[in-house]
Amino acid sequence: MTEILRRTPTGELKWALAQLFDRSAPTYERVGVSHFDALGRQLVEHAGLREGERVLDVGCGTGAVLVPAALAVGPRGSVTGVDLSPGMVERAREAIAEQGLTQARAVVGDAETAEWTDADGTATGPADGSFDAVLAGISLFFFPHPDAAAARYRTLLAPGGRLAVSWWGRPDARWDPVFAASAPYGTASAHRLPDDSPFRSVDALHSLLADSGFTGAETVETDCVTRFQGPRQWWRWVWSTAGRQFWESVPDGARGEAIAAVNAELDRLRAPDGSLTSVNKVRFTVARAV
Repeated sequence: MTEILRRTPTGELKWALAQLFDRSAPTYERVGVSHFDALGRQLVEHAGLREGERVLDVGCGTGAVLVPAALAVGPRGSVTGVDLSPGMVERAREAIAEQGLTQARAVVGDAETAEWTDADGTATGPADGSFDAVLAGISLFFFPHPDAAAARYRTLLAPGGRLAVSWWGRPDARWDPVFAASAPYGTASAHRLPDDSPFRSVDALHSLLADSGFTGAETVETDCVTRFQGPRQWWRWVWSTAGRQFWESVPDGARGEAIAAVNAELDRLRAPDGSLTSVNKVRFTVARAV
């Protein structure tokens, strides 16, 4: 799937994203920091999943949304997770097996178009109206065309079905100097939003959803509190996430200077016990298919 995508410019972007998350997959959520798993459980709660429902998890990653969604719908329901990164999908499959969730599966495919490749190599995708809910946990803003993705999800939902999305609001302002210190050294960031991104405001996202055939969009915002034992664990965490893309773009000859500049700012943020805490805003948006 990822090699096929490289035939178009947009496909190149998706291929690079898949490779980025493949590099992160071995350590993603494995450095002793609770972050994405907690956000996944919260998204499932906001989606209001019920027993027996059919769910599509787009950008499923290692299963942070997929697993709690499968637990919520129970054995009479079903959850399909799709992700471009084979490494992340393998992690999701491990999580499914560990929980014994026969109602869940994870496949390698394009979450933006909801298309994937079956085990026999056949390209496939779900039929219109196949799902009661589509969930996108901290993923939709990565997609090159979130408007096309939302329109696609509308067709996949049964009438009255829900689209539930989690996405970032304002980062912790106390950390602004940390990112300002690193900014001159790197050039790439998967988290950098285009100027016309609908994820720059709640109103913009609600407008996109209305244009895509959804109604009644509601967004709630809460704090995402992430704690680190100290700078060393923070660095390990950054390299376990998509944030590593920025640091991979820093030239070897400048990396030491960049790290020193960031560490100086991290020292100013440390609590008396040496720990670091980041409090970012996270938003949960739910809308219904017309």
